[in-house]
Parts: sequence; C-alpha cells; structure tokens
Amino acid sequence: MNPEKIPKYITYRFSFLEKVLGAFQGLRLRFLPRRILIAGPYVGEFGHELMEWQACVRALVPKYDEVHVLAYPGRDFLYPNCRVHHHAIKLESAGYKHGRFSPYELECIARAKASELGLMNYDLMGILNTCTKYHRKYILSSRFEPLFPNERVGTPNFDVAFHFRQVDKDGPDKSRNYPEAWCERLAELCSKAKLKMCCIGHPNYSYCPDGIEDLRCEDLHSSVKTLGNSRILVGELSGPIHLAQLCGCPVLFWAPDQWRIDNCNRWNIFNVPTFVAGNDMPPPKPERVFQMIESILKTL
Repeated sequence: MNPEKIPKYITYRFSFLEKVLGAFQGLRLRFLPRRILIAGPYVGEFGHELMEWQACVRALVPKYDEVHVLAYPGRDFLYPNCRVHHHAIKLESAGYKHGRFSPYELECIARAKASELGLMNYDLMGILNTCTKYHRKYILSSRFEPLFPNERVGTPNFDVAFHFRQVDKDGPDKSRNYPEAWCERLAELCSKAKLKMCCIGHPNYSYCPDGIEDLRCEDLHSSVKTLGNSRILVGELSGPIHLAQLCGCPVLFWAPDQWRIDNCNRWNIFNVPTFVAGNDMPPPKPERVFQMIESILKTL
C-alpha cells in the first residue's frame, strides 16, 4: 500500500498550519534552547524511529544540559546521554509511520511526565517538529552515527541472522509476516548447508523456527551485539533491516512494494551492502532466499 493511501485512522495526517507551527517550534529548539528537553513520546514505526526520529534527537542533545526521552521499552540504547522513560502505548495499536496519535495527545503525555518528574522551564520536541524531510534536514537537522561500529571485529559467530516479522498490528500490513512454514523450511535448508544461524527481534513480534539459536530480545543493545557478530541479516523489510544498516551488517530482504525498497536504499546512510530477494506479493519462497544467501555469503 502506497504511504499516501494509508487510511487516516492508522496514521496521523499533519495540516499545513501544523507543519508551519512545527517549523517555527523547531527553529526555537535549535537556536534558543532552554536547559531541559523532553523528546517524545515516540510511538511510530521502528524504522522511522531509527532513520528519522532518533537522529534528530541526537542532533539536539549537545544543546541541552538534560534530555529526557519517552520511548518504547528496550530502545534506551538509541539515546546516549539521555534519560529514557518508557511509555505504555502498545505497538500493536500505535499506527503506522509516526503513529496515529495527534501532536496534542502526545504533548499531553509529555507534560504529564514532566510534572511527574518535577521538571520546569523545559522544551518539548514532538512529531510536529520532524513531520517532513524538510523539518528533519533544514530545521532541526539529523545526526546519524554508526551503532557500535567496534562490534564488527574478528570472525563473526553467525553466518546468518534472521528476523522473521510476526506482527499482528492494526492496519493493512499483516500480509508482510513471512509464513511460519516457510521460516521452518528456510531454517532446514540453511541447516543442511551447515550455516550457523540465529534469530533477532522482539520476542512478541518475531518468530524463531526450531533449530535456530533464539537471540530475540526486547533490549536493542543485545540485538546490536548479535548483528555485529553476524555476516548478514535476512528478513522482510522492517525495522531490524534498518538497524542492521546502521550497524554495518549487510542485509538481504524482501518487500511487497517497490517504494518500500526505494526508501530502504535511500535510508542506507552508511552504504551497507544491501540485497533484494523480491519486491512483490507473495514473498519469495524459501528456496529462492536460500540460494541468494549462499551466493551472497561467497562474495562477502
């Protein structure tokens, strides 16, 4: 589904006036910061958090004495030198892109957290300040940094890390979950080829077939370490694919639409080797994915 056609009830649409307001607020954050910043809560998709939101937060951190970030549990690693607080919004109902909640709804949550912490005279950074690429590039600016580049040292422990997306989320994307039977078949093929395998991802939103080392974890730092010890990450295009690109780990992925692949290539900030197994529905069969894995591993 083209992003312009995603129903409004699962992603918030910003009005022109809201975009203008977000730009003016962003300029003040950048050039007239107070002492304390509260960023978030961020409730959108993981990929957009990695390739948009967290980079804008990182760019602002040096301007403040104290930065508080409201994020999903397990995402603390993305926000160094910040105090991270976990919000209670469920990923399954949060919506797509930057989420379904309005800037006002999210601001109320942020102000409630500020009151709870006893904070006064602070700045708020919300999705209104990062709602377009122009806000992120020219108003706030973005600061991308490799995530644990020193992790990729020495011989990797795993030939292949898999992320098998298994999300039951409000909206149209349920078809993007790779069939469990196909996950099992792909694991079987790789096992016969004596490839060392593991699975990453959130344990509630990903699948791990029998015979693969289960390294799924809510803590993002653990997944980063695993990616640093893997030769390639394989799976449906989703947040962990972008995470691997920020970690310098090559990726093999598939997606149901070409625009998703184009976005992935555009977001490949550090030019990590990226391979595509398919750009249509249904997703590529295990045999095709396995053949590509074997071929790619010979070249890496």
